[in-house]
Parts: sequence; structure tokens; C-alpha cells
Amino acid sequence: MQRGDTGIAETSMGAQSPHKLKKRASPPPLSDQDDESPQKRSRKADAAGKENTSLSASVEPIHDMGLKPPECGVITRIECENFMCHRKFTVDLCRNVNFIYGQNGSGKSAILAAIQICLGAGARRTHRARNLKDLVRKDSTSGYARVRVTLLNKGDDAYKHELYGDKITVERTIATRGGYNGFKLFDAHDREVSRSRKDLDELLDKVNAQVENPVAILDQEEAKKFLTGKSEDKYAFFMKATELERIDRNIASTVDKIAELEDQEKRMERTLENDIALMDQTKKQYEQHKEIEKMKRKLHGCEEALAWSMYKEANALLHDELNRVQQFREKAEKRKEELTQAEAATQEGDTEELNMRNKVEELTKEADDQANKKRDLEQEYKRAREPLKAMERNLQHLQKEKSNLERVLQSAKQNLETKRQEIIARAGSAESEAAKRTQRLKDAQDELTTLKEKYDQAKQDTNDSRQAWDELEPIVKQAHANVEDATKKLRAIESRISSLQSSSGSSLAIFGQRCAQLKHAVDDCVRKGQFRGQVCGPIGAYLKVVPGKEHFAALAECAMGNGVLDRFVVTNDHDRKVLQQLRQRIGCQLDCGIFQVAMHSGRFQVPGPPVEGIETVESVLNISDNLVFNCLVDHC
Repeated sequence: MQRGDTGIAETSMGAQSPHKLKKRASPPPLSDQDDESPQKRSRKADAAGKENTSLSASVEPIHDMGLKPPECGVITRIECENFMCHRKFTVDLCRNVNFIYGQNGSGKSAILAAIQICLGAGARRTHRARNLKDLVRKDSTSGYARVRVTLLNKGDDAYKHELYGDKITVERTIATRGGYNGFKLFDAHDREVSRSRKDLDELLDKVNAQVENPVAILDQEEAKKFLTGKSEDKYAFFMKATELERIDRNIASTVDKIAELEDQEKRMERTLENDIALMDQTKKQYEQHKEIEKMKRKLHGCEEALAWSMYKEANALLHDELNRVQQFREKAEKRKEELTQAEAATQEGDTEELNMRNKVEELTKEADDQANKKRDLEQEYKRAREPLKAMERNLQHLQKEKSNLERVLQSAKQNLETKRQEIIARAGSAESEAAKRTQRLKDAQDELTTLKEKYDQAKQDTNDSRQAWDELEPIVKQAHANVEDATKKLRAIESRISSLQSSSGSSLAIFGQRCAQLKHAVDDCVRKGQFRGQVCGPIGAYLKVVPGKEHFAALAECAMGNGVLDRFVVTNDHDRKVLQQLRQRIGCQLDCGIFQVAMHSGRFQVPGPPVEGIETVESVLNISDNLVFNCLVDHC
């Protein structure tokens, strides 16, 4: 029960406590540091003291009744790790009245929520979160939360005292990134005894702990509904407090099971009628077969009387006809079975085939877009290559011209050297010869100057061509890379289309190759009876989008979380170990995970959309299996 704005007092009292409580001054506020727990006080009532004489007098007759102090089911210790606002917190309680107080937000209600969660209540029952993962401390890096509650287990009403001893510790782990996610029961020496939810339920029934009952655990929201709520809220409070709501659910579930069994009985009767008709038809065929055998013997005798050769021919003809008739009958039965299987597969796979066709159409459209993009890139590549090719041809021409000019220049140098030698050899000649030689030398120098100018021009043209090539080369390489990327994307899309077309006959192919293999292995183990409880999976196979709400399908998948649709659901440790062995054998790693949940009768009741027009996961999806529905409510 909560009072005021500065604190909360959560109380638990043994029914036989004869002691009285003393008044205390206002307690100091709790520390707001993460590692410090709220201040706690465990008060044991003592007989001494003069205050609250009336309380002492009112309790004294209870002491005179001779009742025993509480021994079985009393909570003596609560431990929280990475739970809500507590990083690591422990509180020890006495057997009588316990007060826990502190400032707002210091974690008082988290202690009550820890008791509820640890003893099997759902996340919604605490009015603090919509699912269990929201209860894990936000800044925790470990990825899990753990709560432990220790109960006394003494006296005549002790639960399996020879197995657990004087204390029983219940531990619940909430994992957000894989690992064990469930309950554990420890004995007085902190040794693990069980992980079964069934054992926890038996313990709670033994000690009469009703964590779902608002009378047993009254939090703030339930108190507000009871004090200020409408008549409907108070009636709902009454139904929960008296367990009538649970009884109604059990009755409704029982009625549904009875109706299902009646339908199954009618189907079995119709099947039995068909079997009886088939048996009668078989008897008639047997009688006809006996008549045929008699006719065969008569025919045999007649044929022996006529002639041995006619007998052989007629007998061979008879055998041929009988083989044809038998083959025709076998083919007809085989065709009937194939037709029945095809009709069933057609009815079941209409929705999956439509989804696959839509995906194939989308991928085909994307492939066409990529093909068009590839053609555009190829054209752009060709256009980019045209000036490059022209430059390459020009460069080759200039290089050839440069080579020719170099040869001409070399030849001119040789001629000049020859002329100089001739001039030196003819140094003693006349003035006219000197003038002629001077003129020839001048002509040769003029020719050499002209060849040097042509050589410099050719060199400049070559440098310009190389610079143009350097500028165009990155563009050409980028265009070539774009063409290669488009080609790879087109091949990937074509491969995806081929994969979808080849797997269009299997609705499990959309969850992955290993998922389909694991499903076949699970079905085989179910037929062999290797599982002890119900095994469902993959979860996505039990989900159908409500017609008209296909545009909310992606949001619903995002709300459920990644890696949920290909998971399998088990109800006990043995089935989880068997399924884990199947996953290892097939080679599953991060895919095809496992959810372990407790088996409940019927389907959980979840509230509808808060406002008209707002969609929830439940309103967008049709979930065909109750176990899958309950698993999604608990874990997603």
C-alpha cells in the first residue's frame, strides 16, 4: 500500500505474530546512486515497550489461541541483479511485518515486481513493463537480469522437505541476447534441483502463494482501480480475488476441448463408416475373386479336354489381361492419391504461392531495372570510349611521325657531319669552293632547324594526347566498374529469382534451407515419439496476415524482433536438448533458435488496441496455435 509522495510501505505479516510495532520518526531518504539499495528496516515485534498498547491488546488473544509461528512459504530473502533500477541488491526479511521505504524512483516497487516475476507472474501483471526484456536494467552490459526469492520450508506443511531442506530458493533469469531464460529451484545448500515450471507451480500451490491474485499482492495500479475505479473495475477485481476469473477460463477451455473431442468423434464415425463400406466392397471383391478362381479351374479342365496347345495360348492370354487389369488398377489408385495430395497442397499453398509470386514479380521488376541500368551504363561506357579511341589513334599516329622525324633528324646530323669532314678535307681549295660549301652548310643548318621545329611540335602533340588520356582514363575505369557492379547485381537478382522459383513448392523455404531441414527432422522425431511435449516451429509458419492489413506486416515483424520467425518452441528441458542436438546435426548457428515456455491450457488474454484505429501485432496477424501465441506474448 502506497502513501504520500515520498515513500511506499510494502507489508507482509505472519498471521500468528503476537508482537506490537513501535512508531518511528520519518526515515531518511534513499540514496539515488545506482549501486545503493533503498533503506530497509526489518522489525521484529517485541513484547516490551509502552507505546501502542491498544495494538498489543488486540493481538494478545491471537497469541492465546496457541497458533504456531509461520514456517512454510514465508519470504526471508530477495536478491536482484540488473533488474529495473537495481544493479545488485539484496534484502533480508523477518517472519513478521517488514517495512521498505524510500524516495520516489528509488526502487521500492521494483522489489514487489521482483517477487511477482520470480514466482511466475507475467510482465504485464507488474504494471511496469509490457514484456520481460523491458525489466532488464537499461545500462547493463551483461544482457540479462536475475531475481531470487528464498522461502522457508519448515513444519508439517513443508514442500518435499527431504529434497529441498529448510529453505527453497526460486531463481528466474531474463536473457536479452540468448542463453537460458526460465526458472530454477535450489535447495537449502544452494544446489540446483529443478528447472521445471511444473515444480514451481506445485510449490506455489503447496504454500498457497497466488501472485496473480490482487488480494495477495496489491500494487498501486490495482489499488487505484479498487478505490477510484468504476463498477466494472471493482467487479473485475472481485473476479480475480476470488479466483472466479481463472475458473471461468478453465471452464471455457474445457468446453472448447469437449467440443473439439466431439468434432473428432464425428470425424472418426464418418471415417469408420467409410472403412465399413470399404470392407464390404473388399468382401465382394474377394467373393468375386473366388468365383474367378472356380471359373479358371473349369476353363482349365475344358482346355485340357480340347487340346494342350489351345490351353497354353488361352492361359497366356488370360495372364496378360490380368496383368493389364492389375497395372491399370494400380495406376488408377496412384493417380487418385496424387490428385488428393495435389488438391491438399493447392489449398494449403495458395497463400504462400501468392506471396512467392509477388516476391518473384518484385525481383523480376528489379532485375529489369538493373538490366536497363546495365544497358545505359554500357552505352555510356561506349560513348566515353569513343574520344579515348580517337586519342589513342592520334597518339599512335604522332608516335609514328615522331619516329620518322627522329630518323630524318639522325640522317640530317650524319649528312652534316659528312659535309663538315668534306669541308675540312678541302680546306685548301679556292674561294668559290668555300662559298659553295658555306652555302651548302647554311642549307643543311636551315633544314636541321626545320626538322627540330617539327620534332618539338610532334613532342608537344604527344604530351597533349597523353594528358587527354590521363584525364579520360579514370572516367573509363569508373564506367567499367559501374558496368561490372550492375552485372553482379543482375546476376544476384536472377539467382534469387531462380531460388524462389525452385522453392515455390515449399512454404518453409522462405525461412532458409536449414529451417526446412530442421522442420523435417522435428516431424520425424515426433513420429518416433522422441519428444515428451508439444514442439512447434518455425513460428512464421503459424502466422498469417489478416486480409486487408498487408501494409502492417513489416511493422508487425519489426515489433516482434529479428530472428523470431524461424524459431521453434518447446515446453520442457528434455525437448530443448533433443532439438538442440538436431540443430547441431543440421549445422544451424544463429538461425532456427529455441524458445522454452511453460505449457498453459488455452490462449492468454491480451488487451485490445488502446485507441480505435491503432493496430497491434495481435490485430494484424492470425496466429493459429495457442502455444505459439502464448510464446510471442511472453517473449516479444
